[in-house]
Amino acid sequence: MNGMPGVVFEAERPREVAEFWAALLGGELVGDGHDAGRHDGGRLRVRLPDGPTVHIVGATAEKSAKNRIHLDLASDGDGGTGRGTQQAIVDRAIRLGAVHIDIGQYAGPVPAPWYVLADPAGNEFCVLEPRGEYTATGALAAVVIESPDPHRLAEFWSGATWWPTVRTDPELVSLRAPEGRGPWLELLSADPCPPVTPRCRLELAVSASGRGSTATATGTERPGPMPETPETPGASAAPTTEAPATEAPTRGAPTAGAPATGAPGASAARTSRSASDAPDEFAAEADRLCLLGATRRGAGRLLDPDGTVIDLVPRY
Repeated sequence: MNGMPGVVFEAERPREVAEFWAALLGGELVGDGHDAGRHDGGRLRVRLPDGPTVHIVGATAEKSAKNRIHLDLASDGDGGTGRGTQQAIVDRAIRLGAVHIDIGQYAGPVPAPWYVLADPAGNEFCVLEPRGEYTATGALAAVVIESPDPHRLAEFWSGATWWPTVRTDPELVSLRAPEGRGPWLELLSADPCPPVTPRCRLELAVSASGRGSTATATGTERPGPMPETPETPGASAAPTTEAPATEAPTRGAPTAGAPATGAPGASAARTSRSASDAPDEFAAEADRLCLLGATRRGAGRLLDPDGTVIDLVPRY
């Protein structure tokens, strides 16, 4: 099965950003094959014990608006699991290179109880106050995807990850692994919703066995060989928009029936990989996700119903 999707952030200095997240989250920093020794960091992954992979890659576009995807960090009160108090985590993040940012969290009559910061590449994240639902998550509380209609989007991601919905509020839908460990996947109402850009996207790991690798759709386009990386030259990129977005601590109601962004994409250009490097599991999983509401964007790349980019990757 797929489980929690990995998160991809682009950065002008990928090694610096990867080292930041590895230190802040206590994860293992590993490289992708021959790229591990590149002076600019290549393509680096931060592996977490019970969480997704945070994948840092070189930037293909400038950051011009708030990300649609962000990470929420968990904190302890007095004592707790050893993750540290909220203020201690904020102070540590600042020492590692983060900065405070204002995206509207202080605009309401009562300031938000969480801190909003940005990593060295400008990727936003939140350090939450202690919350009981996140006591078993480790350092990373949740991967958050903003959406104009989180309830509609939750149906797709529940099917894509095989995770059940465990919390439904007017402005938030939460998914959780059936075993109750690791971070949550949360769909958050946003109006306006941040634009789709290639600077933040999601990964779904596909293995040679297990659910999600057997179903096929009838009459759908079969993807070509999987590209070596999402940023392979010739691969289609996600649609972008110029309008920046803001976020407030009190969210507006979800927009019912909001149209999905992103049109069906054409197949990406073939890469140097041979057909033997593109197992049938990737084609079958792409077909399954299309049945759930995704659209193809190229070989190994799809868009969720909101237009957020999904890359299919081998299970590491």
